[in-house]
Amino acid sequence: MKKIELLVIAVLMLCVPLVAQEKPVSHPDMMWNLKTDYSDEFNEGTLDVSKWNTDVRDWGTWSWEPSNAYVKDNALTLQMVQKEHTRKVSGADKKFYFTSGIAQISKEITYGYFETRIKASAKGQGTCPAFWLYSVGQPTPTEEGGVQYCEIDAIEIFQIANQLKRLEMNLHTRIIENGELTWKRPGQGNTELCHNSWDAPWDPRDEYHTYGVLNRPDSIFWYVDGIERGKKKNYYWHLPMHVTVSMGLRTPYEKYINGVRTVMEYPESSPEPGFPTEMYCDYVRVWEAPAQIIVDKNKYENSSFSLANGYLDFEYYFDAGSGFKVLADDWSGLTVKLVEKNEQDEIVNTVTSVDASIVNLSAGYSKVNIPLSGLTVTEELPTGHYYALIPTFKSSKGGGVDVTLTEELRDIKIVEKNVSVEDELALQNVVVYPNPATSVVFVQGVDAASYSVDLFDLNGIKHHSKDVVGLQECKIKINELPTGVYLASVRTGTAKKVLKFSKL
Repeated sequence: MKKIELLVIAVLMLCVPLVAQEKPVSHPDMMWNLKTDYSDEFNEGTLDVSKWNTDVRDWGTWSWEPSNAYVKDNALTLQMVQKEHTRKVSGADKKFYFTSGIAQISKEITYGYFETRIKASAKGQGTCPAFWLYSVGQPTPTEEGGVQYCEIDAIEIFQIANQLKRLEMNLHTRIIENGELTWKRPGQGNTELCHNSWDAPWDPRDEYHTYGVLNRPDSIFWYVDGIERGKKKNYYWHLPMHVTVSMGLRTPYEKYINGVRTVMEYPESSPEPGFPTEMYCDYVRVWEAPAQIIVDKNKYENSSFSLANGYLDFEYYFDAGSGFKVLADDWSGLTVKLVEKNEQDEIVNTVTSVDASIVNLSAGYSKVNIPLSGLTVTEELPTGHYYALIPTFKSSKGGGVDVTLTEELRDIKIVEKNVSVEDELALQNVVVYPNPATSVVFVQGVDAASYSVDLFDLNGIKHHSKDVVGLQECKIKINELPTGVYLASVRTGTAKKVLKFSKL
């Protein structure tokens, strides 16, 4: 029998001290491991050439010169210079008119959180300060849907002509489609798959701003100054990539002609205003997330839950660890146990609930309802007995790793509490239709400002959860559920109503 490593990690929200240099701006409450091989504060006065490559091959209209990448005032500084020069293109000499700077981490990485703090070039139009990841030298696959190239643009500034505040956050890939190697990128019919943008209310040239991207096996998220500004499902971006900071040439110094980036003539004999120009990068930081469960313990410890409500709502954030997913093995997603313990901390009674909705996901927020029926109120427990919550899921890390809290959530108070008349009236006309249903069900008739709906099978496993704000009906897709009988638990305030329906 394979030995399974037990990984026990606890992160309790509101109780973790925040250390700015150890946490991404966007996720200060999570646990992170800083990857020093991919990170740099640029405080040594010179660029660490054992980590950074500045002599990257030229491509397209971009000519990279190592002398254009250097550290100044504790910041990675990339310069663009008007400089007439010649490069070989398809065996022939071709003139170019600007050189730029690039710095690239030599080692490759795929998943994690990538963050930088950049002040854009004063020139603006014609330059493109960027922080991105891309793969190099991957073989061409033969199978349909196989991926040959991955690129994740955490941020591209001044990418769009005459849009100085437009921030582009895009994806590019080359895959085998219908037997041919095919580009998937913004502007080529792949907007939904690849394109994100956000119009900032400030000018990126005026001061530093923080830009980050989180790459997970299931999704990709973009952040500006710690706020999510874009997200996409991750279909293809799973290759090893190089973390890169660069400042490439843009309109009017190059243009797309017949789908090809084409250099425009700007000889040194006609000096362009604003050159040379510099962009500044305060730091590059890369983190990996360990597998973890995050719970606001203040919602549960020494908090009261009513038998009259029927359920305890357990809300949590989970992360299977950078590059990993939640397995169904052993715990069927997340299994949370509400246990009664005696003075010797021995379990004498257990109520179990399962959240299967997180299987095959990498991270996210979720909720599971724990039934309270049959439990004894805390005041009537034997002396020294108490209730505690123990959540567990299995990460795919290491072939199978159990993840739970290092400290149980204890002193959960179970009380008797009457349902308020107002809340009870709010649910008196609630219905679920159609019944039986095939692909979708609707919950209608709740007279409350907000309510929640959870779908369970008869084994108590939750399949869907939805919160609704406003006097509106709730629509839930059930086409993927197997045929059978299900329960819709509708809840508002202190009241709950359970309705039965059939799925054909």
